[in-house]
Amino acid sequence: MSKTWLKEISRDLLALGSIPFYFLVVIRAIIGKYNAFVYQMLIAAIAVFILYFVIKDSNLHIARSFTILIFTSLFYKEAIFTTFAFLAWVLLLVSAYYIKRKIGSVFRGIIIGVIGSLAGYYGAIYLI
Repeated sequence: MSKTWLKEISRDLLALGSIPFYFLVVIRAIIGKYNAFVYQMLIAAIAVFILYFVIKDSNLHIARSFTILIFTSLFYKEAIFTTFAFLAWVLLLVSAYYIKRKIGSVFRGIIIGVIGSLAGYYGAIYLI
């Protein structure tokens, strides 16, 4: 029974990097008229999408969750939120391992997330 519970929690954590959750965050920012945040997230999403075709066999849940971690932490500028978000992201990585995602795929997802976040951060500066 506990293994089923752990697998369910692991899948839930990976859902933090899902496309619906990503755009739930973006749409909420659009409603609040936080243009800089919206530009960062959209540019990062485009970069992640493009990089997926360049860096094959990557875990996009990891990549998208990393960009969410970075930009929500920059947006809120609260240590307690950033700490919580970072811990959730680390648990997401542990969950990916637990449900047997390939380590190389996870690592490539981190790389895409980092590059996508940099593209979103610097790309939004030019649009603002």
